[in-house]
Amino acid sequence: MIGNIHLAESNGAARVKDGTELVKPLNTVAAQTDACNNVKQYVLEAIRDEQELYNMEQYAIDYAHSIGLVAPMPDQPMGTFSNIVAVPPPITLLPSPFPLELYEQAVDVQQQLSELYFRIASDHQFLMDSFKDVIKTDPFMARLVQIAKLVHDEGVHQPLAMQLQRSDYMVQLEPLDGTLALKQVEVNIGPLGGPGFATGISKLHRKMLDKVAIVREGRLAMLANAFAPVDRSRQGLAYALYESWKLFGDPKAILLFLGTPGILHFEQLQFFQFEVEKLGKKDGHLVKVLSLTFVEASKRMSLDETGDFSLYIDGTKRVALVQITDGNVPDEFPTEREWTARTMMERSTAILSPNIRFQLSCTKKIQQLLAKPGMLERFIPNNNSKLMDQLRSTFTGLWGLEEDDQATEEVIEAAIRSPGNYVLKAQLESGLGNFFDEEVAEMLQKLSKQDRAAYILQQRINPLVVKNFMMRQMKPAQMEDVVSEMGIYASLIGNQFTGQILHNSVAGYTIRSKPSKLNQGGVDSGGGTVDSALLFPTAEMLEAKLI
Repeated sequence: MIGNIHLAESNGAARVKDGTELVKPLNTVAAQTDACNNVKQYVLEAIRDEQELYNMEQYAIDYAHSIGLVAPMPDQPMGTFSNIVAVPPPITLLPSPFPLELYEQAVDVQQQLSELYFRIASDHQFLMDSFKDVIKTDPFMARLVQIAKLVHDEGVHQPLAMQLQRSDYMVQLEPLDGTLALKQVEVNIGPLGGPGFATGISKLHRKMLDKVAIVREGRLAMLANAFAPVDRSRQGLAYALYESWKLFGDPKAILLFLGTPGILHFEQLQFFQFEVEKLGKKDGHLVKVLSLTFVEASKRMSLDETGDFSLYIDGTKRVALVQITDGNVPDEFPTEREWTARTMMERSTAILSPNIRFQLSCTKKIQQLLAKPGMLERFIPNNNSKLMDQLRSTFTGLWGLEEDDQATEEVIEAAIRSPGNYVLKAQLESGLGNFFDEEVAEMLQKLSKQDRAAYILQQRINPLVVKNFMMRQMKPAQMEDVVSEMGIYASLIGNQFTGQILHNSVAGYTIRSKPSKLNQGGVDSGGGTVDSALLFPTAEMLEAKLI
């Protein structure tokens, strides 16, 4: 440890910027001309034949198991824990190339972005105005808005709010001049996929680069200017959970995780639990953590309406903090009981991650409104023009469809003519309700003027394509043309009554990569892989032409 620079897995040079750490992948790089002089497909030079690929694949699997980069294998009975088979998640064999300056841009704006969404979530009237047309045809959003209004009218009983945020970006290859630009895909608050795996894949990929250095005897000249970010998002986000639990002020109160059965949220909930318990032990606190599905919790939850509005599980376990991973899409509310439970949580003194105001703030509708002229100035104090320019430069074209005017009709007609240039998005998470290619035209022609208010149109990103080996569970690694989506993790704790921010930190990052031919590639929903970044100067990536 040198200051806050950790070099345990690498003897290479390191640099720290804004709390993030970058390490050199190789100790020394001999001057030479690589057979493949193209940083976007450096993996072809790192692994040159089938035998090397097989050896590296086995090495990666063994190391993944040794560091706990595993999760329960999908589609197996979960009743008997002793019989669960654990395997590495779908991963890339090596880190994918990513432009260094664009990574740094995403990190630079993140704290301001976290504060922006905190201010939005604290502005009740703005939220109500934003969804006035959406709720006419979207019953799920209408119920969320109804709860938010009920809680506001009754009076919020917990001023403290916590947001765990992941801001997602892709690298746009500008069609006119071939330059690279950072473009925002969406902002997620609350149920964040990836932080547990992100820390593990970062460690695995640094180990794989060490192995490449051994195999290539340090001779890989194209990596001379590359850096590998060290990820600690697991620890950073768990710290925010722990601090929120402490701020509640009752050491006997529990931390409740609401998780969805049968998906890869193991990597979020369990890793978070272990980190929170570790932090508590260092402070002399024994943090009680309980994990339940939303349906199960709804049966065991109660609210002390005649007292201080404490939230309880089983009538005796007072809840300090709820991390809500389950209960965010319509299918997770099968009966009215789940809606009653969500309302109870919102009316209680428990700190919610996220509370319903944050859930509304990170929808596609708010993302679209923020791209309108003058909207950032409404929420960003001190009118920091440089930061606002950096934020605005990441926005794609975004259009609301609720207006019955010429401008709206023109953008709809353009999307029907060229649907491949747009994505139609509903107000749902995890890629649900997204429409691509001919589906865009079909939906726009089918939707009534009132129904289309529940959607936004987003300009489709023309992504940078690189090469990598993708390793899926129980299958051999395959070379693919891939596109990567980078998420920056952050946490914020604030008082929504006073506007005071108590904690605001960038926690780490994740990369999720998918084959370039797929429209969507979630790791759990299929096609996507857990990845990390190997950062190259943008100039080097501009010079490299993908063959």
